[in-house]
Amino acid sequence: MTTSAPWNPQAANFEMQRKSSFSLFDKFDPAPRHVPASEGKDQKGKHDKLWKLMQSYKANDVESIQKDVVAKVEYSLACTRFNFSAEDAYRAASLAVRDRLLESFNDTNAWYAEKDVKRAYYLSAEYLLGRAFQNALCNLDLEPAFKDALMGLGFSMEELYEFEADPGLGNGGLGRLAACFLDSMATLSLPCWGYGIRYSYGIFKQHITQGWQVEKPDYWLAKPVPWEVPRPDITYPVRFGGTVEDYTDEQGAWRQRWVGGEIIQAMAYDNMIPGF
Repeated sequence: MTTSAPWNPQAANFEMQRKSSFSLFDKFDPAPRHVPASEGKDQKGKHDKLWKLMQSYKANDVESIQKDVVAKVEYSLACTRFNFSAEDAYRAASLAVRDRLLESFNDTNAWYAEKDVKRAYYLSAEYLLGRAFQNALCNLDLEPAFKDALMGLGFSMEELYEFEADPGLGNGGLGRLAACFLDSMATLSLPCWGYGIRYSYGIFKQHITQGWQVEKPDYWLAKPVPWEVPRPDITYPVRFGGTVEDYTDEQGAWRQRWVGGEIIQAMAYDNMIPGF
């Protein structure tokens, strides 16, 4: 778990020490959830109760995980707890893992904002991320606890892993290289964001029909993806087609503008990348 980083995680009491419930962190003294200094100014106790309720992390013992999964089944998926499928169990367990990722995600961003660090932004047309469920569990060191918890509910991890679709966000060496960059940046605690395109379809699915290879679309978004965090408040218009026309502005200067074509509304989605 020791890596080079812009700061010493142990000295900062932030990354490696903070989650005492993780088995890898048991040897460190537990630390309360970090409150950014900027959030504590001039509030006159307005949010004290809110911060108090959110000062601890989700517990990762078997019973707590089971309660989380069952709660997701009923309250997030709207399934009856007496009748839900293995696929429902996968989605519920994924949402329970995502909750733990969100704790790290929010605290990491709050830390960066407080320290006013320089950020890097990596743009790629494709990312070959691979499946998130087992990767997140391994990187958070939670796979044994979730395996025991789900076994107690009558499901095996191997069975649930198969319900996850591969994200159709890239292919080949460049897409995998871009995903490796994200993994490395997260592991090294670098304040970086990756930006890409959320394609509606993957590359293709290969079928053999009467001895011929037939390519069909990969409908990887046909079912909800529990690992995404939709951001409906962050949208941008994107124009396709159209023409460029000349015009004169109010100051008499020659200008050009893009007109016509088709405008679609693009919405942002976050995908959290857990470092090792």
